[in-house]
Amino acid sequence: MNECTLLTPRQLAAETGWPEKRIRKLISTRSIRFLRSGANFLLPQNAIHEYIARNMVEPYTAEVAEDG
Repeated sequence: MNECTLLTPRQLAAETGWPEKRIRKLISTRSIRFLRSGANFLLPQNAIHEYIARNMVEPYTAEVAEDG
């Protein structure tokens, strides 16, 4: 079984450098994985990395169309 460290929003903010308010907003919009335990929210340690990977916009590489 995979080991998963669960952190509070405050702990995750301290670890990642993201503002706690932004992390709580992601929780409220269900944009990030979390576990609700009573009134507490717990997030996997890699939740921010998953969020970034899921929302990363890849550059569009257009092929040059040749006239002719």
